[in-house]
Amino acid sequence: ILPEEAVGLLIARVKKSVREQFVKDFPDSEVANDDGGGDDEEGGGESYMDFPPAFAIPGWATLDSTVEALIDAAGSSSSSSGGCGPSLHQRSIAACVGALVPPVGTAANGAAAPAGSKLQQLLSETMQSKDAAATKEEAKEAALARRDPGQVDSFVPLVLLAGVTKEGIEMTAVQITKPQGPDKELHCPFGNINVISSVCYAYGGDDPLSMVPKALDELREQIGIVVPESEEPTAIVTYGSVTSQKKLAKAVKSVLTKYGEEGKNSDDWDGWDEDIAIVSTDKGCVSMGLAVLAASVHGRVKLVVSVKGTDGKLRPKAKLGVAVQDVATCAVAVSFNYFGGADNKWTEPKVIFDFDRRVPAGPYQIDFTAAECAAHLANGGKGIEDEVELIEKAKNLEGSRGIPDREAAALKCRFRLYQKTSRGDDDSEWIRVGNDMKPLSMEHSQKDEGETGDENMVAIESAVLEISLSSVGIIATKLITNGETIVQATKSARNSKLLRWGTIIGSVLFIGGFLVKSYVEERIFDRDTQRVLAYYKHAAANSFHDGDERQARYLVWKYKGKKDALWRRLEAKYGVPVRHAWEWDDEEVDGTKDDDEAAEDLDGGEDEEDEMKGEEL
Repeated sequence: ILPEEAVGLLIARVKKSVREQFVKDFPDSEVANDDGGGDDEEGGGESYMDFPPAFAIPGWATLDSTVEALIDAAGSSSSSSGGCGPSLHQRSIAACVGALVPPVGTAANGAAAPAGSKLQQLLSETMQSKDAAATKEEAKEAALARRDPGQVDSFVPLVLLAGVTKEGIEMTAVQITKPQGPDKELHCPFGNINVISSVCYAYGGDDPLSMVPKALDELREQIGIVVPESEEPTAIVTYGSVTSQKKLAKAVKSVLTKYGEEGKNSDDWDGWDEDIAIVSTDKGCVSMGLAVLAASVHGRVKLVVSVKGTDGKLRPKAKLGVAVQDVATCAVAVSFNYFGGADNKWTEPKVIFDFDRRVPAGPYQIDFTAAECAAHLANGGKGIEDEVELIEKAKNLEGSRGIPDREAAALKCRFRLYQKTSRGDDDSEWIRVGNDMKPLSMEHSQKDEGETGDENMVAIESAVLEISLSSVGIIATKLITNGETIVQATKSARNSKLLRWGTIIGSVLFIGGFLVKSYVEERIFDRDTQRVLAYYKHAAANSFHDGDERQARYLVWKYKGKKDALWRRLEAKYGVPVRHAWEWDDEEVDGTKDDDEAAEDLDGGEDEEDEMKGEEL
């Protein structure tokens, strides 16, 4: 039997136990009347399998393979029958919500406000005292400065959650805000849980408490980096079995005492000492908190708020009873291989989602191109580290001449995902996720029946891989490609280039043709206008049309495309042939020359007559 099958059987048994208890407590309910306890599978006797389960995942177990196996074990029957899948939450957050749930039976009559849990009372009292002290201090400063008191920011308590089992330890720091009265939501005294950091270590030895100093040191350091303005923790909440909580509280107290002794003579002391309250919880704290979180996801625990619509009217809207901003309890890294998956050719893991990253995270995109893979392959070693050099060498391998090199490199390209939950620089802790991926290879669409393996793969030019991370460590990948082989992509690129340049040239010619046509038509229009003006000047001098440029332009526009008719009408009306403007100028010059010659002849004739008269005399 496979592990997930065994887990599936346990989950089915738990669901059946829940139904039996529910029927016992509520014999008149619909669940009691659906015959869910029978053994008739065809008659729907196993309807309890549709009950939606919820799981609290330890931080050191938030690995993709583990969580996916749990989902398969819990969600196969529900998803196949149309039911809800499992609800997954981090165990430390479930413990936080469970520690805030009021004790059972405190709101029997519903009239008075129920007494809260120990953690709720401690947080409420601390917030009230801190806010009162801050308000008093602000009033004092305002009085000294002779101004009105300003608005004081509400105190945000910092709470540490610590749990330990023989498999591992987890410590989480959260900020709890947005107090809610019992009239809004009884199960969620606070409406917002903001996770700052979560430090988790899996442990295979006999004494997991030996990891407490290391985990608490790491958590303290991360808190100082993320929220340096925060004060010391208001409380440290332990969860788990009673025995483990007692041992854990003792170990934590010992570390806090050391912090206090070290900080007495330090000006940078952050206030961590043995005076920090350590709050223990009931052994069912995680289960109770998990039930509240799952009920909130399914809409059973919710708040109804008024939201203003686009028309300005307020309308009721449901929202989660408690909102949780999770961080990643694991780190995700990637590694590349450009040499067909050779063991000694994998690149060093590159972290893409680090610890304490806000989740859900992504998608993180990775671009793969056959030209870059060919450049890595030609360089040898593990690839090219310098990005500028990689781009230059990849550009030289583009085009039709580099097709063989790009095809060979694309088929050898491999990609691998890693995950780890323990902090540190030790690369041996990276856990491989899934099988190696071939982002630039795909199966041939026209393969023969029965053919399998790498021989039937074809290379593609480019692809984009998107990677996302959920709040419980599930990694989702999505490969985006157009499915073009390298030869097809080269042809498409060439055709696109030709089409692009053809479009540019055609657009230039088209627009340039209009510009040339407009310029030529404007020149012809001006020429004909001057022709009409010159004609009126000579054919109808001193008339209304003589020198009327507007009339001339109107006639040219009116007879556009039929200028011959205009010239004929003018010649018929005035009896003078129509000439171009410069032809009238030539005629005037010729006429002036003739007049000058005639004048010279006349003068010459008079001299000759005078001479003849003189001779006669």
